[in-house]
Amino acid sequence: MRWIVILTGTIVCASAQDKRELVEQFEMKVRPILAKSCYGCHTQAAMGGLRMDSREGLLQGGKSGAAVVEGKPEASLLIQAIEQTHDKLKMPPSGKLPQTEIDLIAKWVRDGAVYPERMQKAAPAGAEVELTAEQRAFWSFQPVRKVSPPAVKNEKWARTPIDRFILARLEKDGVAPSKAADRRTLLRRATFDLTGLPPTPAETKAFVDDPSPKAWEKVIDRLLASPHYGERWGRYWLDVARYADDKLNSTQDEPYPNAFRYRNWVIDAFNRDLPYNQFVKAQIAGDLMPSKDPNQFAAGTGFFALSPEMQDERVDALTRGFLGLTVACAQCHDHKFDPIPTKDFYSLQGILNSSELHETPLADAEVVKTYAAQKKDMEIVEKRVKDFYENQSRILGDVLGSQTATYLMGTQGYGDLKSLDEETLTRWKKYVESDRIYHPFLNQFRLLAKAKAPEAELRKEAEKFELTVLAVNEEKKLVDEKNKVLLGVDPTRNDLSQTQLVAMDRDKIVLWRDLFERSITDAGGGFRYNTGVMYYGKGTIERFLGGAWKAYLDDQTKLEQAKRKALPEQYAFLQTLSDKEKPADMKIYVRGDRNNQGDLAPRRFLAILSGKDRALFHQGSGRLQLAEAMVDPSNPLTPRVIVNRVWQQHFGRGIVATPSNFGQLGERPTHPELLDYLAATFVEGGWSLKKLHKAILMSTTYGLSVETVEANLNKDPDNKLFWRANRRRVDAETLRDSLLFASGELDLTPVVAAKPQKLDDDKNARRTVYGFISRRKVDGMLALFDFPNPQATSESRMSTLVPPQRLFLMNSPFVESRATALSKRLSGTEEEKVKQAYRILYCREPDATELKLGVQFLGGADWTQYARVLLGSNEFLFVN
Repeated sequence: MRWIVILTGTIVCASAQDKRELVEQFEMKVRPILAKSCYGCHTQAAMGGLRMDSREGLLQGGKSGAAVVEGKPEASLLIQAIEQTHDKLKMPPSGKLPQTEIDLIAKWVRDGAVYPERMQKAAPAGAEVELTAEQRAFWSFQPVRKVSPPAVKNEKWARTPIDRFILARLEKDGVAPSKAADRRTLLRRATFDLTGLPPTPAETKAFVDDPSPKAWEKVIDRLLASPHYGERWGRYWLDVARYADDKLNSTQDEPYPNAFRYRNWVIDAFNRDLPYNQFVKAQIAGDLMPSKDPNQFAAGTGFFALSPEMQDERVDALTRGFLGLTVACAQCHDHKFDPIPTKDFYSLQGILNSSELHETPLADAEVVKTYAAQKKDMEIVEKRVKDFYENQSRILGDVLGSQTATYLMGTQGYGDLKSLDEETLTRWKKYVESDRIYHPFLNQFRLLAKAKAPEAELRKEAEKFELTVLAVNEEKKLVDEKNKVLLGVDPTRNDLSQTQLVAMDRDKIVLWRDLFERSITDAGGGFRYNTGVMYYGKGTIERFLGGAWKAYLDDQTKLEQAKRKALPEQYAFLQTLSDKEKPADMKIYVRGDRNNQGDLAPRRFLAILSGKDRALFHQGSGRLQLAEAMVDPSNPLTPRVIVNRVWQQHFGRGIVATPSNFGQLGERPTHPELLDYLAATFVEGGWSLKKLHKAILMSTTYGLSVETVEANLNKDPDNKLFWRANRRRVDAETLRDSLLFASGELDLTPVVAAKPQKLDDDKNARRTVYGFISRRKVDGMLALFDFPNPQATSESRMSTLVPPQRLFLMNSPFVESRATALSKRLSGTEEEKVKQAYRILYCREPDATELKLGVQFLGGADWTQYARVLLGSNEFLFVN
């Protein structure tokens, strides 16, 4: 390279070609390192005053001076910091970079710290991030192209366009497809794929015996028309939607009263083949879509209305779920890998923050009005009773607090014990003797008591402790009043992080809680109250009340009970979104800190998926405009992402193996032309998921066996080219449903309005999709078999094989009951019963050896044991 560094620091280039080469080296080798390790803190955040996203910012430096001396890496603070030879500056904070990366940055500085032309000067505050042609050229941001299926040598094998794309790649790489699966295997695979249930013996026989050329197509049409299709594929979507029947509450169960209506809407949407573009729009802005029936579209906004209520995760669920982009990574800084500036995150967040939770009634207006009036009337009396209890409890606490020394002396047998309240004295005794006191104020009294100190010395210490108790109680009241003032803008909100609340000293608050508070704690699945020594509330304070106080409480309690009894069951409603009265754009939270707000982020779509003239979203919250942008024909991601999700569920692996990340850190598509072909035909076909399913299932590729071709193992051991089917373990819901199905106990009646039952309820024989799903504590069986955490959107199921799963199948009372029911379902001779069991569980006849072994085993064991062995077999647990 012919570069000259002159005394002024100016870099003189002897060749334009050399400069282009240096810019290319920066883009390819240096910039990725800076993006990964430096840009998070030294772009918009400008920590230490340093910005590294422009040459000007680098040379200007920060509080410690210029970061780079051109041509002199050894004199540059940047190099000293990353080599960690500087006395104070040691970067990055996460640890020293690999030496190879340090050497690349040092060479870049030595060659003049060359930046591309567009990065010479820092962008002014609030300026739009200019996306490069290189960033826009990334594969997933390119328009969807409907590529013609390629020519193949084996025309007979390739029955469908899908097969041509698959076979062309196999032939190119010299990989031979496995043989076709037999009819029984294929039927079992498709039935599980489309309905999550095994085929019945009658369905198996009908398909095996059907010689017509359309036999397979008839099976597919039958399965797609089944109501169980929506239950299966609706559950897949609920993984993406992080659906649960309760809120994220770490202290107590807090179920949503009508969450199941969103779940049912999703199932119904799949069954009626709601076009996917409308399915997307309904979940973002269904309340704003024209319809007389709220169940048609508005119910879809449960996608957000039933969220874990962590505000930033809504953008994550939206963008990963529908677009396959990790936009939430730009919450604190520009995305380190994808062209998503921080401003784009807050543009989307502003749309969602301009919306609020809403209850959409499914009853007549008069019913709603009457119920609301009765409920309000009841709540007035409820609050009156509650306030009375709280006031009396606080007053009694003050009274007993003033007697602290007397009760303390009573614990040691001093004073007129008969004049003291017996229960309170007992509580004090337990407290003084407790080994769980986590404050120092009672230490001296307990030491004196243990040492049998004289009464006068004990009393002096007791009176000293009483003064502490009274002072702490008064301080707590003062702090509470101050915090009420601070929270006065919105005292009902859950998010207190915007307010700097007044706090008490840790030891003081521990003492106050021990003596005056009734707090709720988790007790391993249930809840219990920790009652302070001097706390008396509802159920315990009544004996301290008398006269007019007791009469008032009795009257109000009776009134409250009467109004509660008269209140009818609440009408059905949907948990939805609605636009706030005053939608507003958000400001960027610099480094994610809401107390350090930067530029305004107008409500609009992502820059990388928009043209130069990005429209501002000013129609209400902007949700409807956002929804329309998501399914706009110019947006290539929405159709690509969903067809890839469907492919993944049918084959066990997506064409893109990272279904919720189509960005730089995601996998590249193994068959990009096939992905685009599927996406294009999907849109052309009216966004119909059922048409997509049928196209996939009609292919030769789908019908391949799991048989391994030894010659392929060195070329494609992971089966990325789909030369065979993948053997897969059934998921948690399918396992539970299959066990109940095999035993003849499964209730296949679609659930329309019933609230979900707990899955560990012995009486619950409905499909697992209708069971209660908890964010707080996932059902044990589901968790054991890799059910996703509903606190976040999930792109796929893990499939672990661990000993506890086998122990569950061996020892679970649930499996034992299914084995017993299966054994009772069978009839005839031992041989006939063995054959029936194989047909039900494995969709085939037992071979001679299996039949002989079964009959021999039954000679010395009961049928429940044998049934349990069959239910725990790999053939039952896996789909070929």
